[in-house]
Amino acid sequence: MIWSLFVEHAYLSMVSIAIAIIISVPLGIFLTRKPKIADPIIGITSVFQTIPSLALLVFLVPFIGTGKVPAIIALTIYGLLPILRNTYIGIRGVDRSTVEAGVGMGMTSRQVLTMIELPLSLSVIMGGVRTAAVLIVGVATIAGLIGAGGLGDLIFRGLQTYNSGLILAGAIPSALLAILLDYVLKKVEMAAQPGKMSKRARKIASRVSLAGVAAVLIVAVVLAMPFGNKQDTITITGKNFTEQEIMVYILGNLIEEHTDLTVKYESFLGGSSPAFDGIRSGSYDVYVEYTGTGLMNYLKEDVITDPDEAYDYVKKVFKEKYDLVWLEPIGFNNTYTFTVRQEDADRYQLEKMSDLAKVADDFILGSEPEFLERKDGYPGFQELYGISFGAVKSMDTGIMYSAIKNKEIDVVDAFATDGRIVAFNLKVLEDDKQLFPPYFAAPLIRQDTLDAHPELEDVLNMLAGTIDNEKMQKLNARVDLDKEQYETVAIDFLKEEGLID
Repeated sequence: MIWSLFVEHAYLSMVSIAIAIIISVPLGIFLTRKPKIADPIIGITSVFQTIPSLALLVFLVPFIGTGKVPAIIALTIYGLLPILRNTYIGIRGVDRSTVEAGVGMGMTSRQVLTMIELPLSLSVIMGGVRTAAVLIVGVATIAGLIGAGGLGDLIFRGLQTYNSGLILAGAIPSALLAILLDYVLKKVEMAAQPGKMSKRARKIASRVSLAGVAAVLIVAVVLAMPFGNKQDTITITGKNFTEQEIMVYILGNLIEEHTDLTVKYESFLGGSSPAFDGIRSGSYDVYVEYTGTGLMNYLKEDVITDPDEAYDYVKKVFKEKYDLVWLEPIGFNNTYTFTVRQEDADRYQLEKMSDLAKVADDFILGSEPEFLERKDGYPGFQELYGISFGAVKSMDTGIMYSAIKNKEIDVVDAFATDGRIVAFNLKVLEDDKQLFPPYFAAPLIRQDTLDAHPELEDVLNMLAGTIDNEKMQKLNARVDLDKEQYETVAIDFLKEEGLID
């Protein structure tokens, strides 16, 4: 698993570096001939560099979709500035008398560039390439958030489950790749410097470099092409928490057992919107969604408290508006909850969410980022309950529970099916003003996928009513507390239910 993710990470990095070089070096050379426009163009690339990498990745998703293509585009953009700036500075820094001497000897502009300017500025240009390479390898860990794969998958899974082993398994190979790449580029730089090798050797090195770039681009094109029969492949995704990761493998193994279809797993480490955008664009075929999220996050409707009414409404409107189909509910209602330590609930007599008014000024809320922006999240809570906490900290769900256990925060936006609620001795407060709608989970699938494979409806509906809240808590706890693998937990459940052999 680590090796395959390492290969993905190297692929994303190498392709992005190659494209950045192909764009930046010729552009940098051109700007040395047009110095009046150099500052504005370099300034534009500097602006792109100031955009946070995660923001740039997520920004591209609605336009390009998820996966490797938007990741490569974002990584390439991050690699432009160091190479472009160093190419421009390096060539402009070549001693003018040397250039003039070459012209005086009858050299053409191309000869001056290839025989004087580029060789003398090579160390500066390579410095930019090396900086860009290390930067791209590091930023590539974020690519897992939009389903592009790579070592970031391990890092974010480790954060989710508070598993330092997984974090290190992703971080260490990424660091080693950056060090190795920088070392290789340094050797190339030293070998290609004037006086370090013969003219024939430099010519060979130049050809090898061009061949290497061409090879990377060819591999990029080949890997981007679909292999096999894509129509017989079902791509499943999920969101950024344990329950969704488990459900990815429950759906996948069920499909593999009862059909002849091939399943491609794209465990998605982003929030709700990127997963939803991915299935709408066709990047994914199916994932597990929640009725409350569909109702309020995507359709922007008011709360419907009746579970059946909420399900019927989203099923009808999603089909009409998005051509997406809600299959039968799986059984559990993973609603949001406000959760506090049991000792604080006893001390301050906290039973329902309204009771938080007594302590809110002194309490710190720890929350996943998405909850802080949702209508059925913290903004809705502030509006409906008229309560705001003294401080709010945005954090990953994997860290959130450890933080409340260690008294770094006082209340969290927990999921009702999270196994850590009981294990960490936490108290779920009653939603007495009914802020949160029902969040019953069900497979959400593309209509064109069902048209191509109608058997999927019966297969996935085998899950209907099989998992209640208590059972889902236990499945989640096996991953979050017992550190079992997602797929192991999923397969055990399917076997216990008699859904697979």
